[in-house]
Amino acid sequence: MTATKLIHEKPSIWKRSRGWIRIGEDPTNLAELDKSCFKKAWREESFSKLMNYPWFRAWTWHAEATSKALAFLIIEDQSDLFSILRVGVMPEYQRKGIGREMMDFLIQLARNEQVPKILLEVHEFNLAAQHLYFASGFCQIHLKKGYYHDPPGNALVLTKAIS
Repeated sequence: MTATKLIHEKPSIWKRSRGWIRIGEDPTNLAELDKSCFKKAWREESFSKLMNYPWFRAWTWHAEATSKALAFLIIEDQSDLFSILRVGVMPEYQRKGIGREMMDFLIQLARNEQVPKILLEVHEFNLAAQHLYFASGFCQIHLKKGYYHDPPGNALVLTKAIS
């Protein structure tokens, strides 16, 4: 391996204060995590298709470098914006700082890659997720009325400027 190649390669695993974050490359694993975290889960075929798009990026959180994934984060990577599509933490591991660690990771990644903004939508009744996002420095910029159907409700559109 040449020195030039080493300089340009991006890591596939990052040590964090509470665990490890890895690039999410397995659609089966992502689908299983999604099913553990959400009543309306995305299918494995959906993950497989999404992974073919150049804008798709996913990460998983692990207690140990080689342990089973307990959380995941999926974004759409545009040149000037990270748009969060899905964040999930297995229910038995929620409220332990894992979601916050995933948000901190994404914010630092945006800084490192000079992406000026992160955007997301969250259900108006998902107070736990809202708490995570507001504590991570997101602010509401818009309300999409009637955006969600199951359960019905509005979407809060949140953004965070990266400095």
